[in-house]
Amino acid sequence: MSAYADYPERSKLAKSKGRKLTVKEWKTTPDGKSKWVDHIEVYNAQGQLIEEFEYGDYGRHLTWRSEYFYNAKGQLEKEIIYNERNKPSKVRKYEYDSNGVCTRRLNYGANGILNSYRQFEFSYE
Repeated sequence: MSAYADYPERSKLAKSKGRKLTVKEWKTTPDGKSKWVDHIEVYNAQGQLIEEFEYGDYGRHLTWRSEYFYNAKGQLEKEIIYNERNKPSKVRKYEYDSNGVCTRRLNYGANGILNSYRQFEFSYE
């Protein structure tokens, strides 16, 4: 879902200014006569993505929203994903090894029950 990894300069910009940064992405018709907000990202002063919004129906309706939470080491610890009614629909928690590498992402339903998890394996060639 997140565009965070696609645009690392946004994180660097927020961090370099030491201020909260909001990025609005606009969609525009080919003729340029109509435009609407399609996506919003909010970064804290440390350059961490803390909130994200996705809109549909020409910017009229929220499609989903995510909040991101970090631990004392600055690692993404938890993500809460909200549905179009702005109600929590799932929670993702992240686990790291002793080197600070993310090794698992646990996927929970809004009811707190673990639905699945992704295990990350790294190999070098």
